[in-house]
Amino acid sequence: MSKVYFKKIKDSESGDAINSALETIIKETSILDFVERDDFTGIKMHFGETGNKGRINTEFIKSIVKILGKKTKNLFLTDANVIYRTGKRWNSVGHLKIADEHGFKISDLGIPVIISDGIMGRSYRNMPVNKKHFKEVKIAADYFDIDALISLAHVTGHMLTSIAASIKNIGMGCASRAGKLEQHSNAKPEITLTSCIGCGLCSTRCPEKAISIKGDKASINTKLCIGCGECTVICRYDAIKIKWSEKVEILQEKMVEYAYGLKCLFKSKISFFNFLINITKDCDCLQEEVKKIVPDIGILASLDPVAIDKASVDLVKIGNFKKGYPDIDWEPQFRYAEEIGLGSTEYELIEI
Repeated sequence: MSKVYFKKIKDSESGDAINSALETIIKETSILDFVERDDFTGIKMHFGETGNKGRINTEFIKSIVKILGKKTKNLFLTDANVIYRTGKRWNSVGHLKIADEHGFKISDLGIPVIISDGIMGRSYRNMPVNKKHFKEVKIAADYFDIDALISLAHVTGHMLTSIAASIKNIGMGCASRAGKLEQHSNAKPEITLTSCIGCGLCSTRCPEKAISIKGDKASINTKLCIGCGECTVICRYDAIKIKWSEKVEILQEKMVEYAYGLKCLFKSKISFFNFLINITKDCDCLQEEVKKIVPDIGILASLDPVAIDKASVDLVKIGNFKKGYPDIDWEPQFRYAEEIGLGSTEYELIEI
């Protein structure tokens, strides 16, 4: 069984307490021992969007930055650009600005932020995986020049995958824009005309201008739609839905194949931390503050992305995630991940 380390956090603990909990995990385990002297080491995380405060904050991570900084002078924070054009993170200029606005400053943390797939998200290299959906996956190019990677994932619910944690942080998060589009290609929303009132809110929020109002109903241009799911979240009348069946299962499997490619790239030089803090119905990509759905639980760490995500589900309880999106099947990503050898759902939870 894979080992998953766990440090409890009291609900609404201070940033200093959360940072201290992370430091305790690192010091009492061998979770970062693979980082060697002056390895180019990336800390993969999500810098949040304007108005969203649920993300992993800078005060939570100062201990890991300090500990890793003693091992290597080549330490940095990293993420890749997104496919939708709402918010600032669709290009590296805006992405760096939002990171700076949210406190990820070299003057404060002592390490820079590097966006891994170029200014417009077009910079990638192919990683062979030879799986059901892809022979190769399009990973952001800079990851091929990194010696070690640390994944810091903020655990939340998600409109397409039910939960978002380590598998999504590396599978979707480390893909180039082309790779993200490949993963979303089957998950296209549809309009329920009897529920649509033609308010146009979905049209104003669509990042690709794929939604228009024809007559008094919304219409989606499927050729322009990238399957990001923004419209399903913003619609107040439950008139836009994705068929939560084969399409979402395929998306989850594609995401797992990308995570598998990333894991193969780094082999044994990658580890995973899940923050079960400020757990919300939706991920940190939304440009608004979202209420948490359960009290804070703690921090998990593992060398196995599947085990740590399964432990996160068990601690939060899947029923709490499914309150947000009850029709999404959360299991395909775990079933397929185990099948292709990404990791194991069998784990030993070790409380620190």
